Amino acid sequence: MRLTRVIDVDIHQLEFDFDLTMMTFFLSPEGQVYSRYGGRDSKDAENRLSLAGFRHTMESVLAEHAKKAPEFAERTVEKPLYPRDMNIAKRGCVHCHNVKEQQEIDLTKAGKWSRDLVWRYPPPDNIGLIPDVDRGNVVKSLTPESPAAKAGLKPGDQLRSLNRVPIHSFGDALFALDRAPAKGGIDVAWERDGKAMSAKLELSEGWKKTDITWRPSQQHRIPSLKLFGDDLTADEKKALGLKPGQLAFRQQKAVSEHATKSGFKAGDVILGIDGLEPNTTMTPFLFFVRRNYLAGDRVKVIVLRDGKRIEIPMTLIQS
Repeated sequence: MRLTRVIDVDIHQLEFDFDLTMMTFFLSPEGQVYSRYGGRDSKDAENRLSLAGFRHTMESVLAEHAKKAPEFAERTVEKPLYPRDMNIAKRGCVHCHNVKEQQEIDLTKAGKWSRDLVWRYPPPDNIGLIPDVDRGNVVKSLTPESPAAKAGLKPGDQLRSLNRVPIHSFGDALFALDRAPAKGGIDVAWERDGKAMSAKLELSEGWKKTDITWRPSQQHRIPSLKLFGDDLTADEKKALGLKPGQLAFRQQKAVSEHATKSGFKAGDVILGIDGLEPNTTMTPFLFFVRRNYLAGDRVKVIVLRDGKRIEIPMTLIQS
């Protein structure tokens, strides 16, 4: 069944990342969710999907359905919630990201919104686990010294559950990790050579943080540094005692109103932010700020002015 209107869907039953353009659910006859197929990362909308991966998930779900006591992904909230009952219903055509936006508005009004809610549905990459695209519950590779690696997982292992959510696909891993705490331990179970194994994944603060620039619902949170100019040449850097590869661009004559109010001047040489002086150029640096900060964040920009290094406090504003 293909659903193109989300307004009449119980979004507490069919929970998923509402910034996505598509999600497939595998349900029992009673409406319980076996699995989700879909999801993406910040790099591409389809690089985590394949027909082979979809088939693998279908086969895995059918095998689960055939069991006497199949396992399901439990609902987070039992009470039904329909977009038709939300303030967005009057728009008529409701996109999935509209649901996400309205949820944030409601949470803000209720005083329940928090910064952690920006980074929803973190990919398993964040715990150091990269699944096989064509077999979404099979470990393709691991990041050394990551939580997944420290837990004992190895390439080729078949995930059985993560944070007590059955894993058949990449989409299931997203759902499982969305329910995980901002800090602490979660259970992981897998199979290796026919042997059942399990461990605890230890997650440190900030593990959910990801690039949100692709998310329609979060565009108002993407910041801009409002500083622009030409990168210094190698000779110009040498004359200022700077390293050849380090960031150094000269603020152009036209200084934005926000930058002026923050204390920046034409000719300032921008070297970095919050103690970081990266080896890069202006454009990648500005993208770094967009990916790693939020509008409203208070930062300190490292500037070279009249031969002296200074730090200028600045509040990032919406792009």
